[in-house]
Amino acid sequence: MTTAISINKYIYSILSTDDKLKEMVGNKIYPLIAEESTTFPFIIFKRNNIVADYTKDGRVNDTAEFSIAIAAKNYNQTVDIAERCRELFEMKRNDYFNLIHFTSISEDYVDDAFIQELTFSAIVK
Repeated sequence: MTTAISINKYIYSILSTDDKLKEMVGNKIYPLIAEESTTFPFIIFKRNNIVADYTKDGRVNDTAEFSIAIAAKNYNQTVDIAERCRELFEMKRNDYFNLIHFTSISEDYVDDAFIQELTFSAIVK
C-alpha cells in the first residue's frame, strides 16, 4: 500500500512530464535541493508534513502538505512558472491523489534570485 510518504515520486512525475513546464525550466526539477551547477530557472519541491486519518478500522488516507519553489533571475518568469504549477496540481485527482487543494503562496528574493513558493494540501488514498 502506497502512502503519502511516497508523494515526491508522484509530484516529480507530474512536473517532469508536462511539456509546457519543460519549455519553461527544462529538466531542472529537483526534490529538496537543486544541483550545485544548476542554472536558472529551476524548481524544487518537498513534502512538508503528513497527517494520517484513522477510523476504528485503521488508516483511511493521509493528508500531506507539500510545496513547490520556483527560482529565476526574472520575476515575471517565476510568476509564469508558478501559474503553470498551480494548474498542474490544483484540484488534481488520479489513482494516487484523492484531491489536491492550493493553500498558499509566498515570494522572496534570495541570493540574486526571485522565488515563488506554492503550498498545497493533498489527500492521498
